[in-house]
Formats: sequence, structure tokens, C-alpha cells
Amino acid sequence: MAQVCYSKSLNEQFLLRLKQELKENFKDCRQIAIKIHFGEPGNKTSFKPEDIMPIINLLKELNFGFFLYDSPVAYSSPRNNPITHKVIALKKGWGKLGKLINKEDFIEAKGKNLTYQVCKPLTSADGVLVITHLKGHICSGFGGAIKNLGMGALTKKTKKDIHAGGEPIFEGECTQCKSCELACPLGTLKVKDKPIFGTCYGCSNCVYACPNNLIKPKVNNFDILLAEGASLAQKNFKKVYYISFLKNITKECDCERNPKEIIAKDCGFLLSKDGVAIDKAAYDIITKNSSEDVFLKHNKKSGLKQVQEAERFGMGSQDYELKNL
Repeated sequence: MAQVCYSKSLNEQFLLRLKQELKENFKDCRQIAIKIHFGEPGNKTSFKPEDIMPIINLLKELNFGFFLYDSPVAYSSPRNNPITHKVIALKKGWGKLGKLINKEDFIEAKGKNLTYQVCKPLTSADGVLVITHLKGHICSGFGGAIKNLGMGALTKKTKKDIHAGGEPIFEGECTQCKSCELACPLGTLKVKDKPIFGTCYGCSNCVYACPNNLIKPKVNNFDILLAEGASLAQKNFKKVYYISFLKNITKECDCERNPKEIIAKDCGFLLSKDGVAIDKAAYDIITKNSSEDVFLKHNKKSGLKQVQEAERFGMGSQDYELKNL
């Protein structure tokens, strides 16, 4: 059973435990890659450099070399190429913490569904520290540690392949029950004689919703492709450790200029060696604190499907012991 450490604040006890975990898990590492999201321009709730300064200070105290890494995005944004992406990160102040790398050199990792391109700066490092801001996400319900790797550790091509692979295809005779229409988080799927797919990010919600199994994904469900990508990324890291921030929990992702409203109260901070356990614990804590599944309510998907699939791919375990600090 995986252990997940939890604190409602970055208190002294939490930071002491984190220092111990970093020392033990990255023993003999000379260069650690910090996988983080630099944030879309205009987004006011994504990570800021001061958020992770306490962690940077611990790495320096332990004499670890490190760099901060985020991969270019696939959508229309100044973050979609290394040059302007780095300019934005520097303007946000990330360069004050350490060296920034956002190159897309990659190694290939063949999965059951796709061949995934895993970003080489992460696989070449002696270890990867995955620091995640957990928030809602329109395709996966929520974006946590699994998504931080299942998208953020992969190239633009693979990001596109995952979204495209989850896009729906309809075959058969529609009963016009409109279950798929109701399940579309964008509200762009409309049922006439059959489903008409408008703007689509490939979330696969309509695939899950169709009671007659007449809607199929082009390759496989989004959550399966995301989880497979994350698990293959992790398998190619030499060492890995996870930290998650449960604060500024918005409806949508840090990739959005406007991530919409805050959908849950700040809940605290998590540590774990296990990327699956840390996401499951985050979901459980937020759901308990909110007395409802806020991700299902706002994004029409709880986010548990990606967690279940990541466990199935061997990335980690949903069974965890929560240790309060």
C-alpha cells in the first residue's frame, strides 16, 4: 500500500518530511528535473514561482543540481514553441529559481495504443520531481500528477495524438436518447437523426454515455491514452517523486487563460512516491471537503477513470495510507 503524506499547510513538519523524502528518494542524483507547469499567460491561479520556492530551497540545502521543465503545448498559444514559451516563463519569474528547459527532444515508448514521444530532458535526468497544481480539466475531469506526465511529459505530436485518438466515431442506428449530448462538457455535440460532433477535444464522454455502444473512439478512450502515456513516461524516468498542491482548484486547466471559477476550497498539500495514489488521495480529500464530486458536477467526469487506467498500466496503486503531518 502506498503512503501519501498530507498537510493543510506548508508547515515546518511537512517541509522536514519533504526534505527527508527528497534526500532518500534522490540519493546519488546529481541533476533533478522538476516537472512543472509554467502557466498560460493571463492565468491568475496557476503556479507562481513563490509557490514552490520552499521546495527549491530544500533542494539547494541538499546540494542537488536541478532544472525546471515544461513541454511546449499543442494548441494555439505562445507556449506552443520553445522560444516564446521560454520568454513567457522568464517574464513570470521562473528563471529566478533556476535553469529553465523546454526542449522537445524525445525518446519513443511503444504502448498498446500509440507510440508515445517522452521528452528526453526528463528521461536523461537522474530523477524527476513532479510538482503538480491539481485543478479541474475538461477532458480528464481533473488534472493531477497523471496528467502532468500524460500530457506534460510528452511532445506536441503525442499530445495531439491523444486528443485525436479519443475523438468519437458513430456507427449504427441512433435511438436519439441524447445521452451523448448531455455528457458533452463543451455542449457542442447535438443529436438530430444521429450525433453531430461539433468542436471536440476527444474527452470520450460521449463514448462512455452511449447506452447502445454506438459511439467508439478513433483509437481508444482519452483516459486510457492519457494514463498509458503517463505510465510510459514514468517507466523511463530513473527516479521519481510527487508533490501536489490542492489550492486554487479551478474548473478548467492552467493551460487556459481563463480557467473559470474556483470549484473547491483549498485543501492543502500531498507527498508520495506513487503518482496514482497521490491523485486518488487528492480526489478523496477534495470530494470529502466539498461533500460532493466537484469534478463530475462541473466537467461531467469525476477524473477517476484516468486513475483506474493508470493503475491498470502499472503506474501505481489506488490503495494508499494517508499520513497527516
